[in-house]
Amino acid sequence: MTKRKLILVVIIFFIFNLSFLFSQERADFERLYQILQHRFDQIQKKLTDLTFMQLSQGKIQFQKVRYTSSADSLIIPAYVFKPLKIKEGKKYPALLFIHGGVHGDLTDNYFPIIEEFCNRGYIILAPEYRGSTGYGKEFYDLIDYGGKEVDDCISGIDYLKNMVSEADIERVGIIGWSHGGFITLHAIFRAPEKFKVAVEVVGVADLVSRMGYKDDSYRKIFAEQPGFGGPADKKLDVYKERSPAYLVHKLKTPLLIHAADNDEDVNILETINLINALKAAGKEFEYEIYKSPPGGHAFNRIDTLQARDSLAKIYKFLDKYLKP
Repeated sequence: MTKRKLILVVIIFFIFNLSFLFSQERADFERLYQILQHRFDQIQKKLTDLTFMQLSQGKIQFQKVRYTSSADSLIIPAYVFKPLKIKEGKKYPALLFIHGGVHGDLTDNYFPIIEEFCNRGYIILAPEYRGSTGYGKEFYDLIDYGGKEVDDCISGIDYLKNMVSEADIERVGIIGWSHGGFITLHAIFRAPEKFKVAVEVVGVADLVSRMGYKDDSYRKIFAEQPGFGGPADKKLDVYKERSPAYLVHKLKTPLLIHAADNDEDVNILETINLINALKAAGKEFEYEIYKSPPGGHAFNRIDTLQARDSLAKIYKFLDKYLKP
């Protein structure tokens, strides 16, 4: 071997080992970051629980509970909120309240809406379905978008039936925002006999279209889930099966849809596809698309004229079918 070749081999060997070292350091850093992130989320969740407790004092009843999912016996954390004064012998309509976020949790930002529902005479159950943040990495990694997470939420009705004697299981509704709206649609398609009414707000509705306008890092979240088994271009049928816009023939439950045409998260295209599919299937439902409301994706979770209008219509729609 010539001296020049020997030097070249040494350089290549050095570069290879250096890159390996950096890759190992990066992998170690990413693992550490994930550990710290989950730990932070767990602390944040405990703080959120304390905040709910404080906000509820003297206004509504609050309890953190757990129940078993019918999908695979996974333990699901959940929140239960009730009117402050429960009349003995009276039954109250129940509402499944589904939080959003690909990985998210119920935050105290929802409290004003929850309080209003309780003051109107509703019992609220808010499931922290698999994949929610604040319960550790193992629970987080169980995310099953459009799969078992839906069963996690529906199973909350059994908890109400067995553990909340004041809840009227014959008057159960469901409401969800964003990912929660996606679960809401799947729930009423999967178990229509369990729900009297449903409200979907800025909900994900068409995963095929969604994968088209989102970036690679977002697509990866879905492709890596066992329930999807790969990206949309390889598993198109699976993405359709988990898209509410392709399941509208199953609608039997009174449904209200609210969306914003300036939604920066769930493109209005998804809602339009859902609405057009429902119309083509001859389904009866109600909807409203708000024009450039402040807040976009969060438009009715802030205090604006459009938010108040949306919430007033939601309360009226649910009251009509659940009669609190």
